[in-house]
Amino acid sequence: MDTRYLRELSQKGPDARRSALEGVLSKEGINFTLQKEDPSEKYPRGIYNYLFTSETPGGAESAGSTPLLLFCAHYDAVPGSFGANDNAAAVCILLELYKAMREAGVPADFIFFDGEESGHSGSKLYLDLVNEKKQRRPDGAVNLDVCGYGDDIVVYGKGSEKKDVFAAFVNRDVLKTHGAQIVGYLPESDDIVLRKGRIPSLSLAVVPRWDVQYLKAMAASGEGLLGRTPEFRMMESDMEVTSTMHGGYRDTPDWVQPEAMEKMLQYLRDVCLHPAPAKKHFSFLHH
Repeated sequence: MDTRYLRELSQKGPDARRSALEGVLSKEGINFTLQKEDPSEKYPRGIYNYLFTSETPGGAESAGSTPLLLFCAHYDAVPGSFGANDNAAAVCILLELYKAMREAGVPADFIFFDGEESGHSGSKLYLDLVNEKKQRRPDGAVNLDVCGYGDDIVVYGKGSEKKDVFAAFVNRDVLKTHGAQIVGYLPESDDIVLRKGRIPSLSLAVVPRWDVQYLKAMAASGEGLLGRTPEFRMMESDMEVTSTMHGGYRDTPDWVQPEAMEKMLQYLRDVCLHPAPAKKHFSFLHH
């Protein structure tokens, strides 16, 4: 797993972070479309999304009826945080996936969202453009958030995992091979905006093995009339991976684990470049 851009992208200031991302895209020769909105009442901080595609010239015709996937990750961070695991690690993983898919001639769209940490403004702008038909609508979206620390891949879809477009992602053999499992809860990310906009979406993360048990307990606790219980919030704060998020003390490049990033990359490469037969797709795992 190539991690040479991790420190470059782990900048505390939003302008420096955005400049670093543009520099990385330029170094990789990636032609991107900038979805930009100046500060306004609707988007107080302004938005800069970076959209690009692995589709080669003429690829749309040769792809036929192949479903179009959108791979996304937010590149912004909580103010004052390095944002290394939240979420520069995921950006690096998608850059490697993009190169592999482009080389293999597998079409997909990629986007790095701004504003995830401030009300999901970047994904909301993207959805506005899709609904206005200024941007093509994907058949499904795969969102990466917090993918550089831990042992196990977790997949959350809130029902989207049952869609045929994600059959390869939840194939039993693939999940077992890569130490991945479906869970019933993950902290919110841009996937919630996309699902509300009728784009089936999965959210992927890597977490320490014990944290999977917390996620299962949190999913089972549900949500009452008054919202999440104090016990739910305690479990969330007790998860080890929480220290790598939202300005936690482990959200620095020194704590990111290249092997965790590699684990996610190999899972995605396997799914996207060597998809398993759909007949082994199923909706949920119980361990």
